[in-house]
Amino acid sequence: METRQERKERITQQRRAEILDAALAVFSRKGYGQATTRDIAEEAGIAEGTIYNYFEGKRGLLVSLVTRHILNESFLDLVRRAPEMDDVAHLSAVIEDRLTLGSESGEALLFLLDEVHRDAGLREQFAERVTLPGLRLMQAHLESRMAAGAIRPLNAAIVARALQGMLMGFMYVHRLEGDSSPIEEIPRQVLVTELTNFVLWGLKGRGDS
Repeated sequence: METRQERKERITQQRRAEILDAALAVFSRKGYGQATTRDIAEEAGIAEGTIYNYFEGKRGLLVSLVTRHILNESFLDLVRRAPEMDDVAHLSAVIEDRLTLGSESGEALLFLLDEVHRDAGLREQFAERVTLPGLRLMQAHLESRMAAGAIRPLNAAIVARALQGMLMGFMYVHRLEGDSSPIEEIPRQVLVTELTNFVLWGLKGRGDS
């Protein structure tokens, strides 16, 4: 049986999710600029003031939507489990998670990111709450693997950004190509393996200097 605190947290998370779902629906229909918190409240079936009990207004809603997609629980779980996994298995799992993100939420994510880039204030919030935390997690993991001698010493800050950029760029190009993309013909596990091998061994292969 859940405790009173657990029940309170569950209800809070449920209400947050409902508001975010309503915000995404309204943003998608009207655009971020034209949407209002009143529109979102009506979509969610709540009083407008209730939104401010959970979010810092419209900007907070948009940043929270992007955060929910990018720093989702499956990705954070992989970060927590990284010390228990070998490098190939961990990287494969991360790539699989990001590909799933692209296939299930790609359209919404591209729309949200486009809205973020239109506003300097939103870009700053996005950097503080999404981009930098994600990069720090990745950088810390890379540094620990370098210290253990599992991967060669490189600038972890550069590598973290290169990896993030590669995966985001891959998803973006795939979306642009649509159904005509050759990626559509490749089984998911083969795609994960190819990307994992590319990241770990590069173009020349593990046996070359």
